Amino acid sequence: MPATTPPILLHTAAVMLLGALLAGCGEEPKPPAPTVFTAMPADAALAQVYDSSCKLCHANPGAGAPLTGDTHAWAPRVAQGADTLLDHAINGYNGMPPMGLCMHCSEEQFLALIAFMSGQSLQ
Repeated sequence: MPATTPPILLHTAAVMLLGALLAGCGEEPKPPAPTVFTAMPADAALAQVYDSSCKLCHANPGAGAPLTGDTHAWAPRVAQGADTLLDHAINGYNGMPPMGLCMHCSEEQFLALIAFMSGQSLQ
């Protein structure tokens, strides 16, 4: 006589299958992950500073810093003006360390790096 599956196991399997199928219903779609920006400043010296000081946070989505090339994330910061951005770069702000890990950077270099990362010109 062939072995048969007990009805309780069939019922349990059906409930589990139904639960698995419905698990995704009603979830909000997740926004797309930000694209990692891999460009470097055209100026070789600035590219070296970006690579050694800025990229660690501004090319890492988990760091919480505005990502290089993410104009949407940079827009409210740029709207504060170059003086405020420069002050934040030099003195630190929230999670950003003072001097942005570039102890030898000049104000001009900071402004050029911020313009590069934000993709926007600074006034």
